Amino acid sequence: FLCIQELLCVQCYRHNIEMILQKYVSTIIILLLLHTPSFIHASSLPKMTATNAAQVDPAIYAKSGDISKHLEGVKKQYDTQNKIEFYKQVMGDGTANIHFGKWDNVDLDQEGAYGKASEQMTDYMFELVSGLCDCEGDFKYVDLGSGTGAAALRLVKMHPHIKHATCLNLCDEQNALATKEAAEAGLESRIEVVTGTYEDAPLEDNKYDACFSQDAFVHAFEKKQAFKEAFRVTKPGGAFVWCDLMCGSGEGVSDEELQTFAATNMVNDWLSPEENVAACQAVGWEDVKFVDLTADIRISFQLMLKKVEKILADGNPAGIDEKLLASYKTNLGNRITQVDRGVFKWGVVHAKKPTAAAN
Repeated sequence: FLCIQELLCVQCYRHNIEMILQKYVSTIIILLLLHTPSFIHASSLPKMTATNAAQVDPAIYAKSGDISKHLEGVKKQYDTQNKIEFYKQVMGDGTANIHFGKWDNVDLDQEGAYGKASEQMTDYMFELVSGLCDCEGDFKYVDLGSGTGAAALRLVKMHPHIKHATCLNLCDEQNALATKEAAEAGLESRIEVVTGTYEDAPLEDNKYDACFSQDAFVHAFEKKQAFKEAFRVTKPGGAFVWCDLMCGSGEGVSDEELQTFAATNMVNDWLSPEENVAACQAVGWEDVKFVDLTADIRISFQLMLKKVEKILADGNPAGIDEKLLASYKTNLGNRITQVDRGVFKWGVVHAKKPTAAAN
């Protein structure tokens, strides 16, 4: 009866229920078979699996091993008007910035707190870039997986020495928005939007002083290939700074749970911080370091959940799909608990390309 007691004590988080059922599935089935009326056949009992519990469309989000299918899944996760509006309202505070935040000295209750934290994260990452390479003169950088181009728009506005920023991104709708925003800001001569993938970048060798990526590499089909392409397009002596979710190593977290998260979030190559550092080193990057900012993403998830709850309480004035909002409300509650349990980490990896490096 231990399993029954645990089920009664669980606090309505789907992944906790899922893990308990997995742990005691054999015992549960035996009890059901012993006490189930004869007119219910055992073959009719549902099989409890992590994939079923995730409630996603396996035709879109399941790990396939096919890069074309993977890229189409990434597009469907981000590149629809409904998703763009959702991220705009929940993460961007009405802006195009859809990145996780750095929450130092940000009042969580102030209006626009999430947008401020997102911009603060962009600024923090560019400070790291500035500390790793010479940012004076005609500075050029590329944002790999640039989304709506919000980071580039902010940095180019703030730093006149940035001569050119290339936004490389997969999603057509996001790219159209980034192009429009750059033109409206009068920055079209300094910001270029390019459609493509960071694993096969349509960019010249040794072109950029720095490679930058904010919350995009989690979707790389193969991390090492993405890091190799970043290395190729960066000038010798240049910098590489990126942030994203990474695989955790919390005590009691099963390999199956880690892989379930990956399989339902368009993550094909799910690496820990240590493995990401090693992958960067393997393709030639030097002085590779990881900065752990996992505490910040917990706050980001908390504020996102608060935003979703407010949108629902206000009657959903932006007309976002109700099923999408309900799904995110559940998932964000799970994410907060998963952070605490060590299912994943979040932070920055920064590195330098050797001065005498050859591609």
